[in-house]
Amino acid sequence: MPAATDPRYASSLAHGLALLDAFADAPAGLSNKQLAERTGLSKASVSRLSTLLLARGLLLFDAGTRRYRLGSTALTLGYPLLASLGVRRLARLPMGLLAEELGGAVSLAMRKHHQMVYVETCRWHQPSAFLPDVGATLPLLASAVGRAWLASAAPGERAEALAALRAHAPAQLAAWAPALAQAGRDFAHRGLCFSPGHFHSGVHAVAVPLDVRLGGERLVLNCGLPARRLAPGELAGLVAPRLLALARRIEQEWRAESSGAAPPAPWPAPPAPAPARRRAGEDAAHAAAQTLARGLDLLACFEPGDEVLGNAQLARRLGLSPQTVVRLTYTLVQLGLLRRDPLGSSGYRLGAGTVAIAYPMLAGLRLRALARPGMLALSQKIGGAVSLGLRHQAGMVYVQTAWRTDGRLLPPDTGAVMPMLATAMGRAWLCGARPAERRAVLNEIAVRDPAAARRHAGVVERAMAQFARHGHCSSRDFRPEIEAVAVPFTQPVDAIRFVLNCGVLAPQPLPSRTVLALGSALTELVHALEASLAA
Repeated sequence: MPAATDPRYASSLAHGLALLDAFADAPAGLSNKQLAERTGLSKASVSRLSTLLLARGLLLFDAGTRRYRLGSTALTLGYPLLASLGVRRLARLPMGLLAEELGGAVSLAMRKHHQMVYVETCRWHQPSAFLPDVGATLPLLASAVGRAWLASAAPGERAEALAALRAHAPAQLAAWAPALAQAGRDFAHRGLCFSPGHFHSGVHAVAVPLDVRLGGERLVLNCGLPARRLAPGELAGLVAPRLLALARRIEQEWRAESSGAAPPAPWPAPPAPAPARRRAGEDAAHAAAQTLARGLDLLACFEPGDEVLGNAQLARRLGLSPQTVVRLTYTLVQLGLLRRDPLGSSGYRLGAGTVAIAYPMLAGLRLRALARPGMLALSQKIGGAVSLGLRHQAGMVYVQTAWRTDGRLLPPDTGAVMPMLATAMGRAWLCGARPAERRAVLNEIAVRDPAAARRHAGVVERAMAQFARHGHCSSRDFRPEIEAVAVPFTQPVDAIRFVLNCGVLAPQPLPSRTVLALGSALTELVHALEASLAA
């Protein structure tokens, strides 16, 4: 039975999430009319659902252009999933080194129905036709990473995936049948699969499935390079052996860590919003928005370290009936935002779709790509993590982290939300904001988290004094073992106020001269980036 005709399918939730999917190739934003055309919904339905998405921070509205674009909450949905994939932390540095050596991109991906979703990517040179990034989706049939997933799947798992593809895109499955057969032979003989320009004509790729299962999910390692930079035979003769060697190294290090001490704990998640409650006498329009709100509340129930939740647990946390939760979880599974736990329990895990939602926003932040090389160089120089963040409601959210050194330090990941008052990044944002913006955020904190406002009374005044003297803010309040320093950009970039932050593992407070040096290095990088933006 098609999912949409199943009585468990909550169409209002699906319609609301379809609005977010509509931004996949719309970096400039979409109008109400365009959203209606892309989703097949009426303009009235788009207005009603977008109002709720605006209130949740999943959408922003530009009054000047009359267009919607994705908001910062989109970045936070997939953070618990990314934080649970501990192998990303081990793989990031060697992946980056191989990407730099080859002049391409090296990525990790997991499956979402008939697509593969990047959950980690390191790139040096950007292929002109495709910019890999966290959340980017690739077709299962045309991409090397998808073919490697299919070729390495168990027979039952592969048959299920092919049946779904046959129902979703029968013509494509037939057209790619010879390439899939070749991928099967390549995997049998060499342990990897290729896609020479099949997904994008300007990009040749090779992929290796990892012998690593996280929550029952298989990950695939991929390398893509601009076709113009490859001589005939180099993809198979030069790139493939290095990718295989990297895969074996990651597997070995992951097995060693899994059998040893527990890895560092991930950064905490932000508090979940209050669950939406049913109100007496609500009409059909209000009920549709309430269904969407409840689905979003359910996704927010998942926190780092909280990987599997069952219907009963979710019902208790949300204060909803079990029947309502069953409809929500069923719908979210169909949409790829949840997946049934493959390890035998009756619970659910976050799906790769939660990461894919944020891709248009991440890809549209041009400062991320511009800042990446300098952030990597600074990370190596200072021996810590360098991060780029922006405001998210009454906190800060990380959109990029460069980290090439200390393995004991687990820095914030893409989508991690940090408190405004306790962190150097939040304090630097407040110092760089206009007075009216600063007052508005401080008032919001006082209303939403009065305990934090009382605990950090006077911190803003001290931060502003430090900023006035030295041009940066510092803090050890959020993580006492980490010395954090942050510098705001002097002007918004594409209407967003960014902050550059660094964190260094330091069990004891660093000497003031060292903190000043960190602040100076950050300020130098910020000025260099602003000069590049102005050029």
